[in-house]
Amino acid sequence: MSNKYTDQQIKTFISRTNEELVLQDPLPVLQDLGIDYKELGNDSYRMNLRGEKTPSAYISLKHGLWKYTDFGDRSRGGNIVNVVMDATEKDYKTALSYSLQTLGVKNYLEEALNSKKESYELTKADRERIAAQREANKSRESSHPLSKVTTVYEVATNQLAVDYLASRGILKIPPQMKIINGEYTNSKGETKKAFGVGVLTQSGGADIHFLQKIGDLKSMSFGQSDISFFPNPNSSKVAIFESKMCYSAAYQQMPLDDVNVILANSVSNAAKVAELLKENSFDTPMMFNQNDLAGYRFVADIMEKAEITEVKSIKYDIMSEYKKDINDILLVGEKIADRIETRDIDYFSNIAASLEAIQKAQNSPKIEPVTKEDLKLADKAYERSQEQER
Repeated sequence: MSNKYTDQQIKTFISRTNEELVLQDPLPVLQDLGIDYKELGNDSYRMNLRGEKTPSAYISLKHGLWKYTDFGDRSRGGNIVNVVMDATEKDYKTALSYSLQTLGVKNYLEEALNSKKESYELTKADRERIAAQREANKSRESSHPLSKVTTVYEVATNQLAVDYLASRGILKIPPQMKIINGEYTNSKGETKKAFGVGVLTQSGGADIHFLQKIGDLKSMSFGQSDISFFPNPNSSKVAIFESKMCYSAAYQQMPLDDVNVILANSVSNAAKVAELLKENSFDTPMMFNQNDLAGYRFVADIMEKAEITEVKSIKYDIMSEYKKDINDILLVGEKIADRIETRDIDYFSNIAASLEAIQKAQNSPKIEPVTKEDLKLADKAYERSQEQER
C-alpha cells in the first residue's frame, strides 16, 4: 500500500488532531512548563506569561473547547499550542508535538502515514471517547465545583418561587423540590451568590433553576453536575427525567410517590443514569425526554449502556413540537399519560440520526424545518421509526 494521501485527507487528519486537542484540560501542560497560573472557577486558568503585575492571559472552556485569550496582547490567542509557543518561544511544530505528547492526544496524520491499513477512519471506540469528552466538557463548563450549597428550605416559604412554579402549571410541589441558596466562584475569582428552585444531587451538590434568566442562563449546578435519585425500596417501577422541571410537571398528573425517580439534571449524565439502572432490578423504565436531538440521543445512550431492550416514553410530533417537553404538554392541558408508548432503541436512534441529517442539510446547529427538503427528511425519519415498530 502507498502511504500517500490526498490534500483533503491530510487536512482531515490535521483537523481531527486539533479537534481532539482542544477538548483536553490544559492543566498538565501548565504544570509541566511551570507556568504561573491560578484556577478560576471550574473552567478557566489565568496565566502570567509575561511577568505582568496583573496577569491578563486566560485559557478557558468556551462551548466545550479550551480557548486561549490574552487581553494584554490581542495579537496572541488560539489554543494550548499557542500558549506553549508564547511561554517557550518554540516554533509551532515543536509546540504541537509537545502538547500532543503531554496531553496524550493522537497525531492522526502521523499515525496514518505510518499505518499499513487501507483506510484510517475513526474507530467506534475513538468516536465514543471523543463524544464523551465533549459532553463532559459541556457539563463541566455549566457546573461550579468551587461552589457550595449554603441553605435549603421549603418552596412554600418563598412566594416568588410559588408564583413562578404556578406560571409553569406546577401547583403541587414535589417534596424533593426546594429553594436552594449557594455560592460559587466566577471567572474573576470573585465569590458570588445564587438561588433558585431545584433539587439536591447524589454527590452533595444541587441543580437549580433560576426564577428569572441571567442573560441566556436559566439554570446552574452547585458542585459537579450529577444525577438525583429518589428511591422507593417498596417499588420496582422507575421514571427517568431529563430535568427537575419535567419531573415537577409529571408530578401534577401522575402518581410518582410510589415510583423510583431518577433526574439526570443534564443529558451529559446519561452514563450515570445507565449505571444506576444496571445496579438495580427495575421494571421497564419510563423515560421523560425533551423532544430534541439531545433528548433522543440521551435515551438511546442510556438504553445502549444499560442494555435495555425497550422503554416507555412520551410520543411527540417530532417537527411541530420540536424542543417541547412534558411541561409544555401540561401547560396546554393535555393528559401526559395519554401520550405514553413503548419503544425500542432503534426508534430513538433513528430519530436522532434523522435530526442530525436535518442539521447538516441546514448547515446549522438549530433545527428549523422550513424547507421542503427538511420536511422530507423529517418524513423519512418518521417512516423509519414506523418500520422499526412493525
